[in-house]
Amino acid sequence: MGRSLKVKSEYIPRVRQAVKRNSFATQQLLAEELGLAKSTISLFLNGKPISNLNFYEICQKLGLDYREIADWDELEETAAATSEDEGENRAADFSKYIERPPVEQLCLETVSQAGSLLRIKSAKGMGKTLLVDRILSQVDKRQYKTVSLSFLQASKGIIGDLDRLLSWFALIISKTLGLAALFQEKWQEGLGLYSCTAYFEDHLLKKLDKPLILVLEEIDSLFTYTSVADDFLSLFRLWHEEAKNNNTWQKLHLIITYSTENYVPADLNKSPLNVGTEILLPDFTLEQVLTLANKYQADLGEDELQRIINLVGGHPYLIQKAIYGISQKQLSLADFLETAATEAGIYGDHLRGHLLNLQEHPNLAAGMKKVVESSSPVDLGATINWQLHSLGLVTFVQNAVQPRYPLYSNYFRYRLSS
Repeated sequence: MGRSLKVKSEYIPRVRQAVKRNSFATQQLLAEELGLAKSTISLFLNGKPISNLNFYEICQKLGLDYREIADWDELEETAAATSEDEGENRAADFSKYIERPPVEQLCLETVSQAGSLLRIKSAKGMGKTLLVDRILSQVDKRQYKTVSLSFLQASKGIIGDLDRLLSWFALIISKTLGLAALFQEKWQEGLGLYSCTAYFEDHLLKKLDKPLILVLEEIDSLFTYTSVADDFLSLFRLWHEEAKNNNTWQKLHLIITYSTENYVPADLNKSPLNVGTEILLPDFTLEQVLTLANKYQADLGEDELQRIINLVGGHPYLIQKAIYGISQKQLSLADFLETAATEAGIYGDHLRGHLLNLQEHPNLAAGMKKVVESSSPVDLGATINWQLHSLGLVTFVQNAVQPRYPLYSNYFRYRLSS
């Protein structure tokens, strides 16, 4: 069975202190903030394994360096994947889940098709992970096996070397399915892409008694290594195409999630990012925001919620954070509106994260500065336009861009002015 990351025993006191330092009075409050089950938070705080993606998200929320506190000694036995048998580790709290029709139904219909490829793309914070969890919770476990693999866990040494990436990928999935011995016996080293295709087609898929839903999360981690990404991702395009006429490949149902489009494949005819069914996650509507506020029992009327939307649009993470903070009496609506676009407000970490990203890429910072200082949409050129859009900072107006939300206009107009 595949396992996941856990906190080193010597870091457990520090982790628990981080919960208090970040003003989470209870584990339940932290769980609700992240959209996870309380049991997942409890496992994390007690040094028990949880899915590596949840581990990463909790560390990010608590301001912890996951690379420092993770127990890497068990890395070889720690699959960066979870299976349907590990529901406790990946359990999500759907009590406050907001559906965005027809997204969920389209995802389920696509995943149920033999040999399907579903691509879920959006900027961070739009709810990709929770949507995938929702899909997996609704598929019939008697009909499918499910494996979720996150590329966040692969080291740079693995991601930068095609042969190592291929063997890591196949081994992790095999371990998660309880087929590590099959990998050791049948994997052919040194044959490049053929090694992986032959192993999946001739051995792994044929060994399974039911179709496999394989979720590949955070594939943007590969995009920095363009040549490796080109070759590795071409596998999924090939497998998807093979499923049209091959019963074995029809057993593989792929879900791919990613946050950016900074990756431009050398050959579009080999890329999986322009085939299958694409899902672009939309902002919440006012009606959906009202539903979320009711779930939190927040004392906010339609007019008050509209004032929040006027600042942050319908961005799921930003909306949820505002409603949660106000419902828990952490701040008033007036306080929220006054401080939201500052580093003292509840979006301080979110805004600083974007600022640091821009500062690491001066061309993007210069472009964003032009956007927020202009009273009309600005054309920065196709590349910069798309990169800022991929970060979730701007929206398109024909061939030009404008700030996605007033929150970003207000913050970056101040921060990028000097």
